[in-house]
Amino acid sequence: MSHWAPGQWKVVCDRCGARLKSSALRREWTGLMVCSGCFETRNTQDYVRGKADNMAPPWSRPATDGPDITVETGTPVTPDDL
Repeated sequence: MSHWAPGQWKVVCDRCGARLKSSALRREWTGLMVCSGCFETRNTQDYVRGKADNMAPPWSRPATDGPDITVETGTPVTPDDL
């Protein structure tokens, strides 16, 4: 690393702190400048987009005004009975 290279300068890897020449670093998707050993590609699952889900039933009927149904449950339970 101490040798002279035209158009190069000394840099430090943002992840591991290694001292390298500027041509040895790459910009990662996170914006960090890292060496080839620290470089990570972006996960392909980051590009997956959700698909709209149609939750409506295919058909329905209007509510009818039929007789109300009453269900007897016995004696009411109060908090004192528990």
